[in-house]
Amino acid sequence: RHLVLHLVSNMRLPWCASFIFLPCLIPKAMSQLVVMSPQYLVQHFSPSRGAIEGSTATFGAPFYGDRVLGKLVYGKSTKNKNYCDTDDYDFGPDQPAPSGSYKDVRLINIVLVKRGGCSFTQKVRVAVEKGAHAVVIVDKPESTLTAKDLRNIIVADDGFGGNIKIPSILISKEDGKHLLDAVEQKSQVVVELAWNLPTNKVVQLDLWMSSASQESLKFLRDFAKTRRTLNDVMSFQPHYAVFSMAKGDPSVSGGLCLDSTGKFCAEDPDGAGPRTGKDVLMENVRQLCLHETYKKKRQTRDVNLEGATEVWYAQEFWNYIEKLLERCPLDKFGEECSKALMQEVGVDYAKISSCVDQTLDAKLEYEREHSAWSPRALRINGWRYSGILEPDLVTRAICSGFSVQPKECSDLIKPRDPFVPFAAQQEGVSFGTLLAWLLGTLVLAFVALLVYKRFLKKEMRATLREEVMLEVQAQMGEYRKMQGN
Repeated sequence: RHLVLHLVSNMRLPWCASFIFLPCLIPKAMSQLVVMSPQYLVQHFSPSRGAIEGSTATFGAPFYGDRVLGKLVYGKSTKNKNYCDTDDYDFGPDQPAPSGSYKDVRLINIVLVKRGGCSFTQKVRVAVEKGAHAVVIVDKPESTLTAKDLRNIIVADDGFGGNIKIPSILISKEDGKHLLDAVEQKSQVVVELAWNLPTNKVVQLDLWMSSASQESLKFLRDFAKTRRTLNDVMSFQPHYAVFSMAKGDPSVSGGLCLDSTGKFCAEDPDGAGPRTGKDVLMENVRQLCLHETYKKKRQTRDVNLEGATEVWYAQEFWNYIEKLLERCPLDKFGEECSKALMQEVGVDYAKISSCVDQTLDAKLEYEREHSAWSPRALRINGWRYSGILEPDLVTRAICSGFSVQPKECSDLIKPRDPFVPFAAQQEGVSFGTLLAWLLGTLVLAFVALLVYKRFLKKEMRATLREEVMLEVQAQMGEYRKMQGN
C-alpha cells in the first residue's frame, strides 16, 4: 500500500492537514513562475531559464491553458499575524511602477506571503480581499523542503477553500528569498504564470471518487455534456476509493466493509443512516461493469489523431451517471434504484449483474491497489490535477493537454480574464440575467397596467355617457308620449 504522510504545520487546523507529502508517487505538478524582469533576477535563475517550480494548491482556479503576466506585490507583516488577517499587512502606495518593456502591459497582482500561522486557504482568502489575482506562498525559514521536494507536495484545502477562485502556489524558501529581496529593494518583479501539462494527441482522464459522493456525482452530471463533445479525442476511466481494515470490531468494519474480513471497505455515505460502505462498494462495481460492458471504440477522421491511442466512450455509462444524483439520492441509494435507472437508460441489467457476480473481488482489489493521493482525485495524462472540481476549469486543463488542440476545445472554452476571479461559463440564463428579465417584465406589466387603467377609465366614461344619453332619450320619449295624450 502507498504510504501517505500528513505533515501538519505549527498551527491549529480543521480536519485537513496543511499539506501532504507523497514520496515519488505522482508526476510533479508543473506549475511555474517564470521570472521576466529585472534582468539580474532572471540571470540568477538562468540554470532553469528563469523558471521557479512550485506546488499548486488543490483549491482555487489555476490559469490552465494561458500564460499570464503579473507583478509581485508584497507588504511586511506589521502585527505579527503572519499574513492571516487583513490588518496585518498592506501593499502601500510605494509599489514600484511599471517600467521598460512592461510599461504599457496590464499586469495582474501576484501577492507574496510567507507560510505559517494559519492555513494556506486563510492566507489566500486574506490576499483576495486585498486585491490579489494570484498568490505565491514562500515556505517558512525552518522548513527543510527544497524545490525538488515540492514536486511531491500537495497544498491541501483546510475544508473552507470552496469559495476561493484564484490560483496559489507554494515555493521553496530559497527561491522565495530571492523574490522577497528583490521586491523589498523596490524592484518591479514581473513574472509569468503557467501550468504546463504533459501533452498527447488523445487526452487520458482518470477520476477517483466514491459512487455515493454527492460532490463527485454533481461534477459528473455537469461534465457529461462536455464529455460527449470530447468523445472522439478523450478517453475516460472511472476509479473508486477502496481501502482495507484490520479484522477487528465488527461494529466498525460492519458499517464500512464488504464483510468481516475487512479486505474491501469504503466510506459510509450517511453516517448513522441506513446506507453502508458495502452499499457503496457494490455500486462502485456496478458502475465499473457498466463502463466496461458498454464502452465502444470511437472512429475519427481528424488527421491530427493518426497514430494516437485508441479512444473509447461508454454512452450508457454517462446516460446513467448523469441522472444518478437526482434519481437515486442517499435515501434511495442501492441496487433497486440502480437497476431501475439502468433499465430506464437502456442498459441490460442482467449483463451488469453477471459482471458483478463474476468480477466483484477482482475489481475491488484492483481499485484498492491503485488508489490515488486522495479519495477525490483527477489525473490528466498521468498528471495530478489541482484546483476546484468544476467542469469548466477541468475542461480548460484537458484542452491544454492536447499536443494539437482539437476544434472541440474552441467550441467549449472562452478566453478567461485573469483580472476577474474564475467563474464557470453559463450555458443557460445567469441569475443576473434572470433578475434583469424579471425586473423588465415587472416594468412592462406596470406600464401595461397604467395604459389599461387609462383605457378602462375612458371606456367607462364612454359607456356612462352612452347610458346617460340612452336614459335621456328614453325619458324624452316618455315625455313626448305624455304630451301626445
